[in-house]
Amino acid sequence: MIKKLLIRFLAASARRILAREKPLIVGITGSYGKSSAKEAIAIALGAMEPGSLVRSSPKNYNNEFGLPFTILNVSAPGRDPIKWLSVLGRACWMGWGFGRVHVNTFVLEMGADRRGDLKWLVSIARPDISVVTGVGEAHSQYFGTIDEIANEKATLVRALARNGFAILNNDDTRVTAMRRDTDAEALYYGFSDGSDIQILKTSFAIIEDDAGHLAPVGIDVAFACDGQVSELHLRGTIGRPQALAAASALAVARRLEIPLQTALDRLERTYHGIAGRTRIIPGIKGTTIIDDTYNAASAKTVISALHDLMQLGVKGDQRKIAALGEMRELGEYAEIGNQDVGRAVAESGVDFLVTCGTLARGIGDAAVAVGFAPENVRHTENSADAGRFLQEFIKPGDVILAKGSQGIRMERVVKELMAEPNEAPFLLVRMTEDWIGK
Repeated sequence: MIKKLLIRFLAASARRILAREKPLIVGITGSYGKSSAKEAIAIALGAMEPGSLVRSSPKNYNNEFGLPFTILNVSAPGRDPIKWLSVLGRACWMGWGFGRVHVNTFVLEMGADRRGDLKWLVSIARPDISVVTGVGEAHSQYFGTIDEIANEKATLVRALARNGFAILNNDDTRVTAMRRDTDAEALYYGFSDGSDIQILKTSFAIIEDDAGHLAPVGIDVAFACDGQVSELHLRGTIGRPQALAAASALAVARRLEIPLQTALDRLERTYHGIAGRTRIIPGIKGTTIIDDTYNAASAKTVISALHDLMQLGVKGDQRKIAALGEMRELGEYAEIGNQDVGRAVAESGVDFLVTCGTLARGIGDAAVAVGFAPENVRHTENSADAGRFLQEFIKPGDVILAKGSQGIRMERVVKELMAEPNEAPFLLVRMTEDWIGK
């Protein structure tokens, strides 16, 4: 009862603020890619520039608490009653007109664990621009089928007024089908032909160390927009998901009449991916870690990461190692999802596979079933064991991809292997006190 009252009070305060100040609302949802899209969009709109009036959802503030917290510009108080009193006091002060948020554009990530979550969020902050990044099996234990997940994500598009705008991932047919759910205009981004912002090509930016080993340092992306080809150079991160995040940002910038080159310059200068999403981190023994440990709520995202690893060039005795934690939250798709990932491992050119967690056994079994050498698979029950094994196993030049559902805590593997573990609080996910003890 107390939780419901808090949710309603915070929502009422946020609604009053938005109704009074009328900022532009950019809402972002999807089964995957929404946090990276949120970050890229905010940067493209100038959020990091001095005096900016653009505010985006911090961290993963994408639920019934996080969205009002973003609007109120407060941090989650956890279980601290004093901090809760401060938050509620600010909600009263701001909600009832005694203070202003000084924001003209909110870039709000909106998540959905269960049916109706997005309906509640858009009742607080109705989007003027709705961005849908993709539909996958995430949280399917609560939704049932992927079509039901797509229907929930389409809530963001249905909420648009006629003068609103939908930004849709053109590579996902369930997302493009959402065009039928609104009378608003739509703009498409992606790798697919017909995209208004089309990704033409991605390639790794590579350096060679003194030992002759190749290491990725970023990704170069070529876009086509309005008959013009433009290039973007992102450093510190890799992967097709980062290219898609940048494309969604360019699409929003185009809608808001921000010059393309301005948006590209902002992204190139400031966007380096976010913690746990294909971040490049130097590892011990002269290795390279691709840290994709934020989550693995969909087999699609794991397969995408493996595809990127497959495209990465190596030289001499360098090895590609995939450290994959179990995928949770897949419901009835758990078995087939693990099998799909296992087959992708076998096809990706990975030299060695480390699986972590009970459900992840299915990944290794599926890989071996289609020809992956069983002696090149090592199963561990938890991330601590995986980290200790890899610390002994890896050698100079190895490239290690680490990914898994947040509950398996694969960031602990990265912390075990990173060359500068003192940097973990600044580079890795779930390094706060409330997570470290779990």
